[in-house]
Amino acid sequence: MQPWSIALTVILCLILILFILAYAAYRFAFWKRSDRNPLLKYFTAEDFNLSTENIEIGKLRGIIYRKDAPQNDAVVVFVHGMGPGHIAYTTEINYFCAHGYTVLALDSKGCNLSGGKNIRGMYEGVKTAIAAIDYARAHFPDKKVYIVGHSWGGYSALCASAKRKVEKVVAISAPCSPVKTIYEGAAQFVSKPVAAVLCPFWWLINLLLFGANGNASAIKYARKNGTETLLVHGDKDNIVTPSKSVFYKTYGDNVKKFLAQGKAHNPYNTVEAEKKLAELQSKLATASKMAADEKTEYFSSFDYKAATEEDEEVMKVIAEFLK
Repeated sequence: MQPWSIALTVILCLILILFILAYAAYRFAFWKRSDRNPLLKYFTAEDFNLSTENIEIGKLRGIIYRKDAPQNDAVVVFVHGMGPGHIAYTTEINYFCAHGYTVLALDSKGCNLSGGKNIRGMYEGVKTAIAAIDYARAHFPDKKVYIVGHSWGGYSALCASAKRKVEKVVAISAPCSPVKTIYEGAAQFVSKPVAAVLCPFWWLINLLLFGANGNASAIKYARKNGTETLLVHGDKDNIVTPSKSVFYKTYGDNVKKFLAQGKAHNPYNTVEAEKKLAELQSKLATASKMAADEKTEYFSSFDYKAATEEDEEVMKVIAEFLK
């Protein structure tokens, strides 16, 4: 073989190996369901005396929440982050209901109530948010539509607001793009240089799965969609770090920001609640090594209310913005 032929073969083999590695990482991140963890307690509508109405949009399922007779002329579309769907945010949903809003929470593909073998990718969250907005417009034609999302849900809310008209957007701890989000996660398992090399392959996978929308930039949409937008972030967030967040890279006359001091990835919670949640997540990571009795005792006696205690200041900032 000619030297150039050998070199070309080596390069192609290297590209193939990198693509396989990127594909494996993508599958690990997204190609699985995200359902309730049977070890944990999740608050429900009954815990807050909320009335509910089940909804179904194709394979997507969710719930409309209300407290008494809603007094506000707006519907809050709540978009969940990575995890077991909107059930992980019932405390926040209750907050909006208590302030007179009707809340529409739809689980994304592969999450909790909704069908699907897996999450598939980040843009599925955007598609879910769009479906929820369309449903809200059709069933509440006389109400304004606000969209609120956390983490993946914040990304989805910002991108969906560029596809469908909403009156206001609140994005909490929102990452800026799928590739940078995958990079952030992969860098915890491989070196940052290796994760950086894989980024073009993740971009290609998103393109193949979702077309041009697969690599949508929430920063671009937040800057250009003109919708009144509030970005909320914790200054101690080590999941969506400054270099990967919408908060630190987005500016515009339509954009307001609130940086929650001392907060990590869940800035709507108190500092103490975030510490309790971090403790819970640490225990979950080692649960398989715990004895059955120890596991049952710990997770059944854990103070879930303390781990979801809301920060009144942060929630008030959001409520004031939505008025």
